[in-house]
Amino acid sequence: MFAAMVAGTFIYGLGNWKTALIVLAFFITSAAISGKWKIQSPDLPNKARRNGLQVWANGFWLLICLILVSLFDQNIFLIGALASIATATADTWGTELGSNKTSATYLITTFENVKPGDDGGISFRGTIAAVGGSAMIAALSVYFFSLQFYIFLCILIAGFLGSVADSYFGAIFQKNNSSIAVPFSRVKIQIDNNLVNGLATGCGALLAIILKLLLS
Repeated sequence: MFAAMVAGTFIYGLGNWKTALIVLAFFITSAAISGKWKIQSPDLPNKARRNGLQVWANGFWLLICLILVSLFDQNIFLIGALASIATATADTWGTELGSNKTSATYLITTFENVKPGDDGGISFRGTIAAVGGSAMIAALSVYFFSLQFYIFLCILIAGFLGSVADSYFGAIFQKNNSSIAVPFSRVKIQIDNNLVNGLATGCGALLAIILKLLLS
């Protein structure tokens, strides 16, 4: 809650009330879906919990893009910011709604059967949920900022592909308990869910910016 309040203050200050409302839509819908999922899957309680690090993992690139908007007054960075929210929403919806015991789940890299909720696992239900989450953020973005329809497509596609990247990173890094060594030191950083989320939202933001440049 504290992390959300701090992040929300910066988001409101840098991106005005419109961006804040879109982020609020992400938090409210994700909390509602997570609560429903915890009731359905009581044996996986830790998967549904949210903490401060997850707030920053999902909001880091949003804040970076909003800072770039303030510095350079270029709306293309706003598209990146909105796409990072779409990625976080798509990933959360896909994870929560796709991690049902009845969902057939496959590892994104090899398509072998895995348990629902496993790192890197994808399912038809989760994929549809991810598209829906990204579409919701894209629609709100176009409505609040009076953007053109092709921007809706940019955010929708980038948000969904960002969630796919999250699953891919989860399969190659999280599932194998990978870590990266800090140059010129003996320190190793474990690639956990928060770092994967940060990488994925960054990918979503970058993809939206590239799509905007290609289609404009």
